[in-house]
Amino acid sequence: MKTSYQEFQPSPALQPFVECYWLHHFEANGMQESPVQRCLPFGALELIMHLDDNCAHVLRDGIWQKLPQAFFVGLYRDTVHWKAVGTGRKFGVRLKPEALIQLFKIPAGAMFNQFTDVDSIFGGVLNRLMDSVYGITEMSEVIAEVEKFLTARFRNLTSERNYLIEATRIIRQAKGNVSIEALSESLSISKRQLERGFKDSYGTSPKLYQRIIRFRNAYESFQQTSAVPNWLDVSYNFGYADQAHFIRDFKEFSDDVPTLVYQDSNQHFRVPVRGLARA
Repeated sequence: MKTSYQEFQPSPALQPFVECYWLHHFEANGMQESPVQRCLPFGALELIMHLDDNCAHVLRDGIWQKLPQAFFVGLYRDTVHWKAVGTGRKFGVRLKPEALIQLFKIPAGAMFNQFTDVDSIFGGVLNRLMDSVYGITEMSEVIAEVEKFLTARFRNLTSERNYLIEATRIIRQAKGNVSIEALSESLSISKRQLERGFKDSYGTSPKLYQRIIRFRNAYESFQQTSAVPNWLDVSYNFGYADQAHFIRDFKEFSDDVPTLVYQDSNQHFRVPVRGLARA
């Protein structure tokens, strides 16, 4: 089976909300299965659509299940295992967590560590978008349709200060290396209020989100290197107490130790920032 993965930049107007668009393409002989894919938790939301009839399968509760034609993925703390069966294309819109609140006025709390078909969260509002991109082969055309849909949501934006949006952005800007105490102090809100806001809107605590973002940045840093990194240096650079702390956190989010993830050639770990292209 041949497989390819590409990422594409959103337009400047949408960059405050969208990290990237991506395409995972599988070409198979008949119903040949792909190697099992691993999606690591990176602190983002995903709107995922199959652009053809053939849908991928996900491992859920120890059973392989066929994914919906289109589905929405909340913030995850676990690694997700999935595979393609036969030829197919998965297209994704990777959203910053606060984007769901800003563009759709919908909190993602109920979807923490799980996914759901789009009708369950958006009703029928995405049906027209799904119909417009289905079967299109040119990614520039797919992205144009998605951007037209997302841009139309700008009319819902409000300008009032939102401490939750600010907190989420600060954690990302600090690459997860910020304490929750310092964060609440800088926003002039109580730690309890911050925790309640995260739980209601994202389904998790600010501390866990901070740990996921730190894990993501550490992971991305060594994906760009040609030699096995010095894990002590990685631990220090990303604010872990020591190497044991880094390895423990890394294993919690990836199901494996850093060296084995780095050396993995059979399973395809998604690299969120590598090779961003323009459609």
